[in-house]
Amino acid sequence: MTPEQILRKKPFSVPIPPGVIGTTPIINPAAPYVQTIENVQHELRTQADFYREFYPTSHKINHLKYYPNTLYVNKETGAYQAKVRSRIAIGFQERILTKRKEALLGNNIGMKLISGATNQKMIDTLAFFREGWEEYDMEVAINEAIEEDYKIGDVAVYVYLDNGKPGWRVFSYNRGDTLYPHYDTLTGKLALLGRRYFQEDWDGNTREYLDVIDRTSFVTYRKKVDGEGWEIEGEPQQHGFPDIPVKYHRRDTGPVWSASQGIIDGYEIGISQFSENNAAYALRILYTLGGDMEVMTNTDGTPNRIDSIDPNAKVGFLEPAQGADGAFAKQLEIMEKNIMRGSFAVETPEIKSGADMSSRTVKMLFADSYLKALSDSIEYQQFLNGVVGLFKYAYFTSENRANEANSFKVKAYLDPFIFLSENDVISGIQQLVAAGAMSRKTATEIAYNIGYSSPDEVNRLLQEAHDDAVAAAQINAQQIKNNAVTASRNNA
Repeated sequence: MTPEQILRKKPFSVPIPPGVIGTTPIINPAAPYVQTIENVQHELRTQADFYREFYPTSHKINHLKYYPNTLYVNKETGAYQAKVRSRIAIGFQERILTKRKEALLGNNIGMKLISGATNQKMIDTLAFFREGWEEYDMEVAINEAIEEDYKIGDVAVYVYLDNGKPGWRVFSYNRGDTLYPHYDTLTGKLALLGRRYFQEDWDGNTREYLDVIDRTSFVTYRKKVDGEGWEIEGEPQQHGFPDIPVKYHRRDTGPVWSASQGIIDGYEIGISQFSENNAAYALRILYTLGGDMEVMTNTDGTPNRIDSIDPNAKVGFLEPAQGADGAFAKQLEIMEKNIMRGSFAVETPEIKSGADMSSRTVKMLFADSYLKALSDSIEYQQFLNGVVGLFKYAYFTSENRANEANSFKVKAYLDPFIFLSENDVISGIQQLVAAGAMSRKTATEIAYNIGYSSPDEVNRLLQEAHDDAVAAAQINAQQIKNNAVTASRNNA
């Protein structure tokens, strides 16, 4: 494929209402009806939109065309002037992102041997693999990848071997990369990935680059100096992996806050107007009604006395309408709740000091976030499988154990996080093991996932049991020897 062919990508979009509402045709149920293909209209959204939504400084509320300043006529000059309005932008997006991400990734990534491959050799290999997973910060790679995907709509993880050692990189629009995936039309698997970015060349000029990774090689194109066409920089390199060493994931719905973005825009308008309304009454405004008013002021201009001979004269201060502030505040409260609900980001409940909640109560309070995290864990399963497979090949190759990579069958999974008492979790594991409903090996895997054991905990337990057995045998042998000596003395 040429660079021009690679630089094509399915756009992000959201469906919008039809141009004319209320024109649904009426049909006769008894008559045959042929279902027509309706062209659903979509509104284009770009990753630049997602990027701006995340940062409060670039929210719509700060745009003069979206929320314009009010105009008034200057009485002295007769010219129109703009009155700067209050503008309040709030980072709901970061709050939603943090809650969703930690609900999905709050626990360690779980790993278990696939059934039928649980012999001692495979247990040792699993411990070996987990050590490599921790050594090369693969938890960080998955965390960064999903955060970028949640924030900007797509992401790619690239795994490589550098001087015989594995490494990884995360590519995303947020980091200056625009990604162009291309798939095999029959299998649907990723066949090629283009990564467009800008950086300085050796002469200090900012140039446009395109990295292309496929199933066999890696090549870099550079935009020509005149901006017309592309040229290859260097020579194509064989990456050495049996398949394309990159895994790509895309969220067609965009960032995790997309369902709430409309309410966020409305909330920021509402709270900005609320702030402006409060500011109008922050300093009390004096009004006078009637004729022949004589106002006496202090040296700073503050009125201290007003006289009038008009019997109908009135003097007072403007007060806000009764109940208006409360209704406004209630509206904002309802909108805020629905912002979080729409994105499945549960607000932390207020808990009275000393209150002790059961695990079931806590699960119910955070049910929305937990259920959405369960759904996301399924969505990212194939992406996780791919990253694990790439790292497995790279790590085993770097340790001169490449022949074991195919026979080592490991299942990695995302274990959603929910606030629970650590004592309850540990007690539940102990009860299941004591009742014979769970093996100690499974208990060790669960303990590892929640951060209570090391990658080779099973081997440590086996070694301890072996050491205890050896010590007991030595004590028993010594006791037999002592008994024999005592018996011989008594016989003498």
